[in-house]
Amino acid sequence: MKNKLVLLFMIVTAAVLGGLLGNLCEGVYGVSWLAYSKAIGLDATTLNLSVFDLTFGIHFQLNVAQIILLAVALFVSPKIANAIQT
Repeated sequence: MKNKLVLLFMIVTAAVLGGLLGNLCEGVYGVSWLAYSKAIGLDATTLNLSVFDLTFGIHFQLNVAQIILLAVALFVSPKIANAIQT
């Protein structure tokens, strides 16, 4: 259980910090490549059932900094989880 919680925490932290790092590096000479991003997703679709409406949609936008930090998080999280258990 701790392994999953540590992994979830590390992934969320890496995504947030990677987004922040990518935004900070945008337009800075030498590290602007960290801000390169691609967006994928599905536009919002609404299903009207007269009693209630359901709206479905998903959107992801990842930059290079987030991908690097996510890879580091996946590599480091088992080691941190083992350190916590001992």
